Amino acid sequence: MLKRLVLVASFALCFMLISAQIIGFAEVRDLKDSAVAAWSFEGNFKDMTDNGNDGKKLGETTFVAGKFGKAISLSGKGDGVITPKLAPMNEVTVAHWSKCTGRIGAWRVWINVDGWQKGAVHHQLYPDNRIGWSIHTNTPTDVQAKLLIDDKQKGKWNHIAVVYSAGQKNVKFYINGELNSEGKYTSVGPAILGPARIGSWDGGGRDYEGEIDEFVIFNTALSATQIKSIATKSLATVLSGDTSVDAIGKATAVWAKIRAVY
Repeated sequence: MLKRLVLVASFALCFMLISAQIIGFAEVRDLKDSAVAAWSFEGNFKDMTDNGNDGKKLGETTFVAGKFGKAISLSGKGDGVITPKLAPMNEVTVAHWSKCTGRIGAWRVWINVDGWQKGAVHHQLYPDNRIGWSIHTNTPTDVQAKLLIDDKQKGKWNHIAVVYSAGQKNVKFYINGELNSEGKYTSVGPAILGPARIGSWDGGGRDYEGEIDEFVIFNTALSATQIKSIATKSLATVLSGDTSVDAIGKATAVWAKIRAVY
């Protein structure tokens, strides 16, 4: 009787391990399929997806040790990355690692579309150090997170993710994988995220000073679980799409050992 109970419990445990991994694999596959552009800045500006949305160096942008591998370092004097035109999106998630080292209390751009026209997205820091997300012609145009990137955050890495849904008429801010705040809209439209600049704006005067790493754009509103994943793993891991094999193999090995004993 005890032997049977042990076998049943062990089988249930292995089943749960495999089921959880299959669910995780599906989520990773969704991330890979919905990634429009991803730049890990490993000594270059190449797009990690198959979409060919490579960036171009702006100013004197350099590479330094980052959150994962290398990151770009921006002086706050016209440096950045030029990104190509992207199709308008009714849902979008923008995420990146950011370490601000200067220009506290000034406009500081993470990504701003060139110009300022209908649907254009400006994701930047305001002079009062609030994290902002603006879409031209939406009502309201500007929405802010609760966290301030001020002197207290200077020199610290933060993972920032913004999740926009025209269908839900909302935008959510996640900081280091946790929901920080949510904003509502009364009127919405598609978001336009390119051509644009990371760390700068073609209108001038809003240059970012610090380091940026693991910058990614998805054409869907990611779930809280998915945000947690990209906030704790490298883009190379998240977008690989092949994380299920190892855990399934381990579960199978565990089951084989149990059968051998009992």
